[in-house]
Amino acid sequence: MHLTLLIPDLLWPEPDDQETLTHLTCPALETLIGKSHSTRGPRQPLELALARQLGLGAPGLAPYRLLGETAAPAPGEKLWYCADPIQLQFHHERIILGDVSRLTLTADEAQALVADLNQHFADLGRFHAPHPQRWYLEAAAGLELPALPPLSAASGRQLGAVLPDSAHLARLMNELQMRLHTHPVNRAREARRQPLINGLWLWGGAALAAPGVCPHDALFAPAPLATGLARHLGLVSQAPPASLAALLVEASGTRPLVLLDCLLAASLIEDGDAWRAALTQLEADWFAPIVDHLGQRITRLELISPTVFGVLHWHIRSPDRWKFWRRRKRLAHLTYELASLARHPAP
Repeated sequence: MHLTLLIPDLLWPEPDDQETLTHLTCPALETLIGKSHSTRGPRQPLELALARQLGLGAPGLAPYRLLGETAAPAPGEKLWYCADPIQLQFHHERIILGDVSRLTLTADEAQALVADLNQHFADLGRFHAPHPQRWYLEAAAGLELPALPPLSAASGRQLGAVLPDSAHLARLMNELQMRLHTHPVNRAREARRQPLINGLWLWGGAALAAPGVCPHDALFAPAPLATGLARHLGLVSQAPPASLAALLVEASGTRPLVLLDCLLAASLIEDGDAWRAALTQLEADWFAPIVDHLGQRITRLELISPTVFGVLHWHIRSPDRWKFWRRRKRLAHLTYELASLARHPAP
C-alpha cells in the first residue's frame, strides 16, 4: 500500500511556546520524519492542498463543495462562490473574523437571511443555504469578485491582512454587513447573547472543471468538500478511520489518501494542550502502527502537512527504514529550524 496522510498543522505554529514544545515526545513520528526525504513548499490552505493531492491543481472550490452537499442544486456550468456567514468583530481596535464554529445557526435562521439577501442583492445572483453554516452564491452573468482565501486560512485574523485591495469588494462587504446587521434574525440572536451574523465570506469562485488524473484510488476525508471532489473524480469518499488498523480493514485500494484534521482546531485557537493531546492520539493510532507495518502492508508513506511554515512533505519507502544513520528528528528542533527559515529565507 502507498499510503498518503494529509495532516494540517502537524507542527505547532509557535516555536517559542516552551510549554507546548519542551516535553513533546512522539518517537514514532520523529523516527518517520528522520528517515524520510523532505521538501517544503509555499504556504497553502488545507482545502487547496487537498484539491492538489487529488490532481485538481488549485481550482476555485465552491462548485466542488456544493457537489458534496445533500439537497443542494447541481453546480452545472455556472460560476459559484462559497458565501459563508461570518462574524466580524473588533479586537484591539482592529476588525477580525471571529470563530465561525461559534455561530451555530439554525436552518430556519439561515433560510430567513438568505431569502432577504436574494430580495435585496438580486444583481449578484441567487444565494442558497443547503447547510445552515455553508452558503453559496450562484453568480449572475458577468459577476467576478477578487479571490479570497478559504475561511480556514482567515478565521481569527485581521480583516485587512486577508482582504485584497479592491474598492468593489470592500463596498460589497460593507453593504452586506449593514443589511445583515439590522435583520430580525440578528436582533433575536443579540437578545439571546448569541454571535451575530454580520458578513459573508465570498471565496472559491469557479465553475466545474473537467476532472484530471487522480493519483489516489480511495479517499478518506470529512465531508462535504472531500465528498464533492470525490464525486467529481469518480472516487468513493469515506469518513477517516479511527486508526491505521481500521484503515487496513476498510481500504479497498492500494493508494489511499487519508485526511486527518484533528490538530487544526486547536492550532487555530492556539490551544497547546488540546493540540498536544491530539498529536499524542495520532502517535498511538497511526504513527506507531505505521512504523510496525512499514515494509509489510505499507510499502511507501507520504506525510503532507499544510503549516504556517509552508506545505511540508515527507516521503519514505520501505528500504529507508534500514537507514540507521538517519536519526530521529525532534519536533521541537524541526519547528525552530523551519521558523528560522521562514524568518530568514535563502537569497
